[in-house]
Amino acid sequence: MEQLGISGENLIVQLIAFLLFLAVFWRFALGPITRMIDQRQERIREGLEAAERMKRELAETQARNEEILAEARREAQRIVASARESAEQLIARAREEAQQQAQQLIQQAQEAIEAERQRVWAELRREVADLAILAATRIIRQELDRDRHLALIEQALAELDGARR
Repeated sequence: MEQLGISGENLIVQLIAFLLFLAVFWRFALGPITRMIDQRQERIREGLEAAERMKRELAETQARNEEILAEARREAQRIVASARESAEQLIARAREEAQQQAQQLIQQAQEAIEAERQRVWAELRREVADLAILAATRIIRQELDRDRHLALIEQALAELDGARR
């Protein structure tokens, strides 16, 4: 191999350095990214749960509205014919408003969930790009001999440790 200009010692040192870089990258870059994605998923899940709660509350409101409508019908039967017509018009308006409110609540919840999902993905893309650019910049910035490589690794570890605190 030395005839090809490849030194066994340098190859082993470079292989160890590369494996150390992979271990550090896995530990300090991919781990935080994975946790961040999990947190984003949790927020989205919470948003979906909130939407489900809103749907249940809407169903309860509709059930209460139906009970109110039944009571209004019983009273309308006791009232003279002219009062009966007025009560039915009032019931129709109340039902329409309840349906409009229900649709508005569902639409608002869906829009909020979609907006949060879009914001989370955009933020995640920016953070992953920043981490990749930082790693590539440090790797490309200089050709390293063994001492400079170790010094760069120590510097990166110190910066990451400082950033974590």
